[in-house]
Amino acid sequence: MILRDGLKKLPNNSILILSTNKKIYRDEITTHYKKNINRLAGARVLICLSDVSVALSIITALDGIVEAFALISPATSSKLISLFAVSGNFEAILCNDTKTFNDLKNVPPVFHDLDTLAASFTPRKIPKETRWLITTSGTTGEPKLVSHTLMSLSRTTKVDPVRGANVRWGMLYDYTRFAGLQVLLQSVISGSKLIVPPFKDSLDKKIQNFIDHNCTHLSATPTLWRKIVMTTKVNQINLLQATLGGEIVDDRILSAIAKLFPKARITHIFASTEAGVGFSVSDNREGFPLSYLKKPPLGVDIKVTNGKLYVRNKRVYSKYFGSDISFASKGGWVDTGDSVEIKKDRVLFRGREDGVINVGGDKVYPEEVENVLLKHPLVAAVRVYAKPNPITGFLVAADVTLIDSNTDEKEARKVLQTYSLEALDRHKALASITIVPRFDLNSSGKIVREVL
Repeated sequence: MILRDGLKKLPNNSILILSTNKKIYRDEITTHYKKNINRLAGARVLICLSDVSVALSIITALDGIVEAFALISPATSSKLISLFAVSGNFEAILCNDTKTFNDLKNVPPVFHDLDTLAASFTPRKIPKETRWLITTSGTTGEPKLVSHTLMSLSRTTKVDPVRGANVRWGMLYDYTRFAGLQVLLQSVISGSKLIVPPFKDSLDKKIQNFIDHNCTHLSATPTLWRKIVMTTKVNQINLLQATLGGEIVDDRILSAIAKLFPKARITHIFASTEAGVGFSVSDNREGFPLSYLKKPPLGVDIKVTNGKLYVRNKRVYSKYFGSDISFASKGGWVDTGDSVEIKKDRVLFRGREDGVINVGGDKVYPEEVENVLLKHPLVAAVRVYAKPNPITGFLVAADVTLIDSNTDEKEARKVLQTYSLEALDRHKALASITIVPRFDLNSSGKIVREVL
């Protein structure tokens, strides 16, 4: 299946996207680009656009025609985009502002309109399947491009236009990131409506937008959900589905969502750009059932070796696009980078291996400390990081946002310091605490962890 054919199964008058001041219908998406589109057969196109509806029209036109297209966040630097273009041998760039690349060399032709691009291209053979390319986060190095297909991205999507007509997804992610693309495809392929508030709007404004458009389904990271449940009008959303992903899910946020939205089915999912969609959990508990290791619910193999989680998804390419670097073993297993532990009938996430803090030879996972701190009634959000120390190498430090901004900060630090000593092993306890008003979130909805 190609995206265009999938959307044509929906009724002609289906509304696919709701933005602040407009409605985007199915026909607008599927028929917008017709002129010269076949001239792009076999091309490699890099897409860097801010408007979701325009991007969807272009993706719909290109799927099944071009060899590959890459979805790049408009927030990405022009230098990094040019590196992607060169390493992936892209032949054209579609972006909002062509002047962005004026000062760069070795950049392929830049266009702001698909029809103009197509008219200038000489067609080749139409590929068997178009590659959808998504960037990694770049947390542990330069971001890379990972290949997917429409089939691998939408394999868990249920195509039910009758049911979908009553579903309205709220968009909080950047559509170019894996999680955002999942929401986009889940919505449009199933015939649901996607509510897209202006990306730069405050969270309060986005929540109001969801209220105005009767949002029923919402997906966000646990960090973002902690902000959502504290917004003043969020209880006015009649939510039927709450999805969490991208970070470790703790009992406190699951309970908060369940209390706020008693009608909602709560699902936390494991997925990554490299491994694709792994599995989902809907029993309102941390981690996932031990039984998943023997019988994964979504047909993706899962194993735990030496305390690390591995996933094998046969529908995903095993090498970074434009590179000989493989992120999977010969057996197809992807090291997720997640450290886990088995407790009775449950597999619990401890944290990311690449974020471990070495305190005098003892490993400390920031996420483990964060989850303990989040259980304290004073704490709204927290970021744990390494603080250099001449004796132990590093100590554990934390930035904390308080639930009540009127709380005495000195007293709060004292209380939390004592709590960390009581609740954690000594080498994991906090050496210093800084009270901060808020945290910046990246385009994936996660706390920016780089501490300068």
